[in-house]
Order: sequence, then structure tokens, then C-alpha cells
Amino acid sequence: MPHQKPSKLELYVEILRSLEKLQSSNILSIQEATNIEQAFLRRAMSFLEAQNLVRRESVQNETFYMTTPRGDRVSRYFTASPQPEQPNENPLNRLA
Repeated sequence: MPHQKPSKLELYVEILRSLEKLQSSNILSIQEATNIEQAFLRRAMSFLEAQNLVRRESVQNETFYMTTPRGDRVSRYFTASPQPEQPNENPLNRLA
């Protein structure tokens, strides 16, 4: 069965997840952790930065990336396992 290409969203979440683990990292380390080609990774980092999900910092002529609090929340949202519904529970009761 052919392997399906990951969506942009899946790749963005993978980048955020990797940055959470690495804490602060340069583009090469992120590329190694995610196996995403560098051209897409650079565009993705620009997009994530524009969305305030990652921030860029330059230290001694090297660029490092780290997640923002918003990026951490987005990563946790997409990686959290859904809570199973209780049997015989009316979902409308949770709205009250």
C-alpha cells in the first residue's frame, strides 16, 4: 500500500513537536529531527514565526528557533489523545 504524503498541517505540528523536545535549535538540527527537506522547512519556519508559534533568535551569527507559549499549546492540542466518552453519557450535559 503506498504511503500517503503528510499534509502541511501534519508537518507544522511535527516541527513544533520537535522544537518542544529540542528546546532551542538551529535549522539543521530541526531538519535532522523531522526529516523535512530544508527548502520546505525554511518556508514552514517563516510561516510558523508569522503565526507567533515559533520565535527566532540570533546568537553570534547563528539563528536559533524556539516555540512560543502559543506554539506549545497548538502542539499539545494536536498531539493530545482524545478523551473517550463515558458510556451512556449525554454529550449535551457537558454544555451545562
